[in-house]
Amino acid sequence: MKARTLRLVVGLMLVSPAGLGAQAPALAALDSAAYAWEAGRYPEALQRLERLLTGPYRDTLLAPIALLTGELYRTRELAPDAADPRWSADGAVLAYEIGGDSARRSVLLNPSEASARPDTLPVYAAAFSPDGSEVAYLSAAAPALVLRSRRGGGERTVELPGLVGLAFVYPGEAGPPYLVATPDPASQPAALYAIDSGPPRALEGGGGLAGLPVRAAGGRLVFATGDGGVTVRAPNGTTTQHRGVAPVVSADGSTLAFVRREGEEWALLHGRIGAEPRALVRSSQPLAAPALTADGSQVAYQTMPREDWELYLVGADGGEPRRLTHEIQHDIRPQFVSRGRILGVMGEGRHRRSYLYDAASGARARLFHNNSLRTIAPEYEWAVRPDGEVIAIVSERDGDTVSPERGLYLTDLRRAVSAEEVLGRVRDMARAERDLRQRGTAMFAPVARQVQGLVAEVSSARIYDHARTLFSFGSKHATQPGNGRALEYLEATLRSFGYQPELQWFEPAPGVRSANVVATLRGTTNPEVQYVVGSHFDSVKEGPGSDDNTSGTTALLEVARVLARRPQAATIRFVWFTAEESGLRGSREFVRRATEAGDRVVGALNNDMLGWTNDDRLDNTVRYANGGLRDLQHAAAFLFTGLITYDAHYYKFTDAHSLVDGFGDVVSGIGSYPVLGNPHYHQPHDVLETVNHRLVAEVARTTLASAVLMASSPSRVGDLTAVRAADGSVDLRWAPAVERGVTSYRVRWEDGEGRTGGARVVRGSSARLAGVPAGATVAVRAIGARGLEGWDWARAPLAD
Repeated sequence: MKARTLRLVVGLMLVSPAGLGAQAPALAALDSAAYAWEAGRYPEALQRLERLLTGPYRDTLLAPIALLTGELYRTRELAPDAADPRWSADGAVLAYEIGGDSARRSVLLNPSEASARPDTLPVYAAAFSPDGSEVAYLSAAAPALVLRSRRGGGERTVELPGLVGLAFVYPGEAGPPYLVATPDPASQPAALYAIDSGPPRALEGGGGLAGLPVRAAGGRLVFATGDGGVTVRAPNGTTTQHRGVAPVVSADGSTLAFVRREGEEWALLHGRIGAEPRALVRSSQPLAAPALTADGSQVAYQTMPREDWELYLVGADGGEPRRLTHEIQHDIRPQFVSRGRILGVMGEGRHRRSYLYDAASGARARLFHNNSLRTIAPEYEWAVRPDGEVIAIVSERDGDTVSPERGLYLTDLRRAVSAEEVLGRVRDMARAERDLRQRGTAMFAPVARQVQGLVAEVSSARIYDHARTLFSFGSKHATQPGNGRALEYLEATLRSFGYQPELQWFEPAPGVRSANVVATLRGTTNPEVQYVVGSHFDSVKEGPGSDDNTSGTTALLEVARVLARRPQAATIRFVWFTAEESGLRGSREFVRRATEAGDRVVGALNNDMLGWTNDDRLDNTVRYANGGLRDLQHAAAFLFTGLITYDAHYYKFTDAHSLVDGFGDVVSGIGSYPVLGNPHYHQPHDVLETVNHRLVAEVARTTLASAVLMASSPSRVGDLTAVRAADGSVDLRWAPAVERGVTSYRVRWEDGEGRTGGARVVRGSSARLAGVPAGATVAVRAIGARGLEGWDWARAPLAD
């Protein structure tokens, strides 16, 4: 939640204007806290918020403080890994799916009953009849469907010879439903099948489905077809065809809306079911994703007035549409929670967040969060209960986008969090931030003066000059001439810095030649120990890629320039990867060569998309595979730069993925807050003027500080084992550090509750710890020259 949004929320939620005078001091204090938060001065902001939450205006200020720090509404986890939540028509039961493709199961749960036990079935695609009397689902064990009475408990199984079931739709209040199925999902469109006494029977007028049918009044069904049409099918099989896409039906079944492309013009059409729809909106800009109020009297939709999607509202009687959102990021997927409140989604697929909008005022409030200060929580699915009071959300609330698990959460719009809960949240944040800052300060202390001098030399003007030149080459895709011109420029620029760059030529595609550019800064003490600091320099074919990824390219050039004649203890290899946009081909080639050569790469940073801002805040995301490097980069940012950093366990679909595959999880980097939130991403309008080069310079400083500490410190030790001895103590052994000058190690144990114990410093590569609890993990890191400790703990579970 940005502070400017908070101030809007304050204005909406506080008492009447007559009472504002008496509360002016509290409002001023809240405003000060919000500005401190906006500037990334989190300890100050949290201290101010704690005072407000323990003061006389606590209840008045509770809602805006809750929204600033996380969630306003009570949220609970239903399942640690789930997908596809769906409510029954009466809202009494939530169905969702668990397990992978090979173990797919459906769970039916009444979440309003605290003692309710989930009903887990070896099935999928569960659907409820509108009157709640029946649930239909597909068997995961055999090609069959099951109709199960929710009142009498009886079941009927229907085999599906030659069909692959996909979903169900109930045309009437009660069963039987129609089956959505296809003989071959890979090659044939889905169609509707009746479930009679025999095998499923194809329905007249129910073929060519391009989306799941939606129930409408009078037993009608509405669905999109693969030929760009919208079909309204009556119970007798007759159909009405409209040209258009994205059909939606109001909750009462009375009204239809859809979008149509008419030459160079787009139209939003609306009408009663059975009547001829009329255009409410005509526009030269794309229209998409219409949503209707329960009675069909209002339509929300998304359109693109410039480069990003925005949400608009229009009444059924036409008139001038009203703009609901003004965010530079994409605002998409509107749906009415109630007549006066709309759920909207912001961002790109790998980091979307949900907001609630007041339909009258346009005021927005963040709906879902993880109540943490730095870790971002991507959301993927939203299911609003029919009464609009509860929302099921599938999210990576822990910020882990690498593991396949995605949690299922229930947010109750009827129940706000309490003051005690928000106060506890604020105090937890303060403790975590103090700990991060204390550890980060201690980590950098031996090299702080050196780093401070180096980051002062970073120049945003130089970065901009590089960016301007690279922009002039146009697309730098591996197949385009701009790729070769960029290679020449990088090579010449690095030579001017004093490097002897290596060009790793290869064919990323048949008949296409390109190269990675590598500049090596040889280490003084441990030259055989290598760190890789990389960014890809290519772009998509359609555009110049000023943010993706000239921003990373130019930041890396500036880091290489500043360090050109300042070698560190270990070797640093600066790498500009080619053909990232062609399937990570350049980074894979680099890893292949390094592996074949036996290079000892012990850590890596990879930066991608650094320069886009949607406001005045200079913020970005630490996208990490390694928690030690994550904290190191946070510390580099707050100690030596004005950069505000968030984090996400994230590396897939980037060159960091190749580095993790080749060298292990010893990888981190910075890129695009929110993750891929830039509306210019992979578009022709990813141009120079959309990049904030002050932000790129701050990331360059953070990368510079990070690389210096990494190359000066011991890397993570290997081969750690822990065995319980007969006397109850624990014997630890590990491989000696690969760096010269390491003579001691810090050891400790950690339990699942975050407690640590047994910390001490030992010499040699073994130790014995007493008092280690069962189920604990032991941890070791090396201590090198100048007291610099390893940037990551080696950890091993205790073998009891």
